[in-house]
Amino acid sequence: MNQNPEPEEHGQYIPKPKWGWKAIYIFLFVLGLSGGILGLIYRQLPKKSEVLAKRKIPKIRAVYAMVLSPISANRADSISRAIKKEIGADSIRIKMVIGGTAVYKHCTSADEFRRLIDTASKRSVEADIEIQNLLHSKVVDIITSDKLPTRLYILGSAPNIDTNSLKKRMNHIAEYLDIRNRSLGSITIVNCLEPKNSLQNQLYINFYKARGLKVEE
Repeated sequence: MNQNPEPEEHGQYIPKPKWGWKAIYIFLFVLGLSGGILGLIYRQLPKKSEVLAKRKIPKIRAVYAMVLSPISANRADSISRAIKKEIGADSIRIKMVIGGTAVYKHCTSADEFRRLIDTASKRSVEADIEIQNLLHSKVVDIITSDKLPTRLYILGSAPNIDTNSLKKRMNHIAEYLDIRNRSLGSITIVNCLEPKNSLQNQLYINFYKARGLKVEE
């Protein structure tokens, strides 16, 4: 009788993990789910090439929104809806720029334009003549850089300063737009200032009217 015990099978006493395969399956499931979510998000984000391609499409007209000061959410929503409706379905052919004390951006769609009008209306600082001067200069510079028929929506409220100070600040702005309107491409000012019957808003909008620019109320 062989007294020597037979050798144990190799690995007989290595404990087998009970949850090993389950852990692997769970890991693969989570990895796949995360990849799917990231892929969906990525597809929804506008690719840089798409944005550049939209900007290269020839524009037939331009729409600007200049937000001078904060306005109520309801009023901003009403104005932005009206502007989006005016732009229409073919927004890819429209040059759209939002200028405000908190937001300044070229937009590639009417939906983005509307959303940023609402954002600018909420985040704008109170009417300040120095800040508004910089804003006017930016908007006027870009308007005078092309010949597109243009609609300029002006939202918010003009600063409450005396007539001489306002005249000093606004004369050259209205003059540049008048030259552009007469020699390059038409400009229509759309008055969305609130309240319309305030003295400073009436004085402000009259600078455009005095230069012969078309103003829609």
